[in-house]
Amino acid sequence: MRKFGKYAACLLLAVVPAVTSCSDDDGPKKPSREIVQVDIYKADADMFQLCAQYKMTYDGKNRVSGVRSEYKSQEVSFTYGVNSFAYRWEGNDPAEGVFVNRFEAELRGGRVQVGSVDCNVGTESDTYNYNYHYTPRGYVLDATFGGSQSFNYEWAKKGLIVKGHPATYDAQYDYSTVSNDYSIDLNALPFWVDARVDVQLAMNLYAQLAGAIGARYPYFLQDADYTYDYLFDADERLVQIVQTPSSMKPEKQVTYWFMLHYADLK
Repeated sequence: MRKFGKYAACLLLAVVPAVTSCSDDDGPKKPSREIVQVDIYKADADMFQLCAQYKMTYDGKNRVSGVRSEYKSQEVSFTYGVNSFAYRWEGNDPAEGVFVNRFEAELRGGRVQVGSVDCNVGTESDTYNYNYHYTPRGYVLDATFGGSQSFNYEWAKKGLIVKGHPATYDAQYDYSTVSNDYSIDLNALPFWVDARVDVQLAMNLYAQLAGAIGARYPYFLQDADYTYDYLFDADERLVQIVQTPSSMKPEKQVTYWFMLHYADLK
C-alpha cells in the first residue's frame, strides 16, 4: 500500500567498457556523459508544461558540487571529506516557507554508514538520524530512520523489492536494460516529482544523486506502478525518460518527461 504526503521538503527514498588504442590522443573525443541540466515537464489531461529545471556543477574530481533550480529557489552545495560527506539544501516553498536542510554523514569505503539531517521548514525544526547497511555487492540492504522506522531492500532475480516497517510503504522495481553510467545517479531523478513522504525516509535524494549511498545500480530501475519510454541521441546517450502511471484512468494520469542535457551540448 502507498501513502502520499503533501510535500517533499525534507527526506527521501556501471561501468562503461574501456576502449583502448595505440594513440588515444589522436582518436575522436568521446561524447560527454556529464549531465549539466535536467528539465522536467509535466503533462495531464489539460496541459503540458515545464515545471522545473535543475542545473548541476562539478568539482575538479568530476563530483557534483552544486545543484540549482529556480523551482522553489533551490540551491544545494556539496562538501566531500576523506571520510565524510555533507550537503546544504535551501530554498523557498510557497506553501511551507523557507527551508534549510543540512545532511552530514560518516563514510566507510566511500559509503554513508551513519548520517543525520537537520530540517528547518518555516518555523519548524527537526533532526533525523540514519543508519545504513549494505549487501556484499555494496547495494543498500536496509536503512533505519530515527530508530523507529526501517526499510529493507531485497535485490531479487527479477527486480528490487522495498518493504517498510511500519508497513506504510512497499514498492517493487523492475530491472531495465538502460545504463546508469552517467555523472549522476539516474535513479534519484524520479524523486524530484515524487510526493510520497515514506519513500523519502528510505533514502536521501541528494546523497544518492552524488553516489554517497551504496553502490550505484548499473541500470535504471523502473517503478512497477509506471510505464517508461526512453529516447537516445546518435551517441547512444539517454536524453529523455518518460514516466507514466500504469494503473490510473487516462483522465487522471500525470506523465513526467525528464530531459537530460550534457556538458558538450550546452
